[in-house]
Amino acid sequence: MRLFRPRSMHDDLLSRWPSGDPYCVKDLLKSVSIMGATGSGKTSGSGLHFARAIIKHPNSGGLILASKPEELGFFRKIFAHAGRSGDLLVFGPEEPLRFNFLDSLGGDARNITHGLLTIAESLNGGESKGGGDDGLFWKQQAERTLYNAIEILRQAYGRVTAPEILRFVNTAATHPAQLKADDWIAGFHSQTFALAHKGEKTAVERFDRELATEFWLGEWPAMPEKLRGSVIAYVMGILHVFNSGIVRDLVSTDTSVSPAVMDQGKWVLVNMPVMELGESARFILAGWKYLTQRHVLKRHAKPGDPFTVIWADEAQTCVNSFDASYLAMCRSHLGCMVYLTQSLHSYYHALPGQAGRHAADALLTNFHIKVFHAIGDDQTAQYAASLVGKKLQSFIGGSMPPADTIYDEIMGNSKFNGSFSQHFEQSLQNSAFMSGLRTGGQANGLKVDGIVVRCGEPFSTGNNWQWVEFSQR
Repeated sequence: MRLFRPRSMHDDLLSRWPSGDPYCVKDLLKSVSIMGATGSGKTSGSGLHFARAIIKHPNSGGLILASKPEELGFFRKIFAHAGRSGDLLVFGPEEPLRFNFLDSLGGDARNITHGLLTIAESLNGGESKGGGDDGLFWKQQAERTLYNAIEILRQAYGRVTAPEILRFVNTAATHPAQLKADDWIAGFHSQTFALAHKGEKTAVERFDRELATEFWLGEWPAMPEKLRGSVIAYVMGILHVFNSGIVRDLVSTDTSVSPAVMDQGKWVLVNMPVMELGESARFILAGWKYLTQRHVLKRHAKPGDPFTVIWADEAQTCVNSFDASYLAMCRSHLGCMVYLTQSLHSYYHALPGQAGRHAADALLTNFHIKVFHAIGDDQTAQYAASLVGKKLQSFIGGSMPPADTIYDEIMGNSKFNGSFSQHFEQSLQNSAFMSGLRTGGQANGLKVDGIVVRCGEPFSTGNNWQWVEFSQR
């Protein structure tokens, strides 16, 4: 007897490929990477196709990281067409919504520290982050400094704010003799320590407090001035952004919206154009993404719960080292990502150094669907061709040596030598991704070509790739 299995949301159809193969929610939950050179039509072609298919599903919710000014209008039209305008919440400088990042990170000092450092990876688009052992050393010192400050503040006040972290670090004693000065004892740093030593504490809190005490009252004042100055510069580079301008206003005050609304099928569009708002935009985009990822991974998703999509065009503006880990785990929590960028180099630049390159490669490995539009560099084209793989191909050749005699030459008696060989060659050459793909516009009938690669799973054609035409209409 065949048992009846209730239909799952995972089987809901989003669209179909030209081969007729279905593209369902369960496929989307394996995440999507879209690459193409500037002007290749990736946003208006496959980007538009995926956005429409996802948003029309009534059980979808998510985060849209709008790093370009035109994205707000682009998505408002899509939501209106899907009849879901009321499900789109806009977060930005001209909007009333606020989201306190540190409150969302919770009360654990380790979580707050890790969150701050991960979000800060986006600052300067990778230009300020050192690679190799030297960069790792300064990051570790910044982590120790932030953790020990946050732990004392947490035990003293029960809540940690960005202005208090900045104030605590700035008022720390920088010389052993300063610890005995009346003005320092009466100041914020010393008084915060006094409050941290009051009240009931767990054994873990007491141990962590003693470590922090030794750091701030022993190691920090005795630290060589040049070393301490470099650590302060690293830490202040993060805290200054958090405590100034629109960042302080939007993410360091109150909370009126958070990733929790996505569990009700709502979408949050973070409208922060990077070219207009610079590092502030990068910081806020990265913060929203990281905190949404944490929220998704903490929830216990049940069948029928809304699935959560993180959408990022110009993804290199907010990519960080946590993304690969998130992609590896998010599917079972009904989470996924759709990332659009120009090339491999976009990720390599945002995640510099050898470790960053490995992080970028790990990130790309975890995207099940990869769409390639017209590629502008050979390395990305070679990467795309390698995903398509090789197939056994036959090659026929031959040669014709000169005739032995004049008679043979006159009579046309040839001595043709044929050859036949088989070996594996790329199914698609690099050139297939760099030329011949339409890029949209009136000249191309508003059609955009893309090559879609499905990793580890062939289409009904038997190939793991297919040529797809996307409409810009």
